[in-house]
Amino acid sequence: MNHVHRVSVGIFAAICAVGSVSATELQLQPQITGFISNERITHLVPGGANAAREMEVSIALYDGSGKQVPLPGIPFIIEAYDGAAPDPALRTGRTEVTSNGLGQARVRLPLSACRGTGIQGPLLVHRTSNHPEYWDVTFVPHAKVRIIAAGRIATAHFVHVCRESYRGARP
Repeated sequence: MNHVHRVSVGIFAAICAVGSVSATELQLQPQITGFISNERITHLVPGGANAAREMEVSIALYDGSGKQVPLPGIPFIIEAYDGAAPDPALRTGRTEVTSNGLGQARVRLPLSACRGTGIQGPLLVHRTSNHPEYWDVTFVPHAKVRIIAAGRIATAHFVHVCRESYRGARP
């Protein structure tokens, strides 16, 4: 192989490598890898994870092939909405965080009071046990968490608990 051929092969390989990096960057997709509420609520409303005043949200970046991307310094905007469609009037929480060296982040998302016309209840729910306890719960069944990063959006559903009232051992 002569020098000209080696140089052209090297340039072609470098262009392919740059092309694959920029294609991966364009395909960055944030994903919600988990969310949980450690609040002292019953967590009995069906339809998804329950949260009333706050939730902890875990996020990661993935490429177009579904592999996690260890890209630090990517800003995430995390928002919560009551209702089926994001509407600025129905936003119940917002925070921002930056990805760590693994392309991940975990943040506490504070939630405001329930808003909008999607509030349901009170619904009678109970714990199934030898001594059942009954609760009246008012909630928004179609609340969403939305993540915005790298120009892309990911969403997940949760149940926004507005109020719980203990009824005791009888319905």
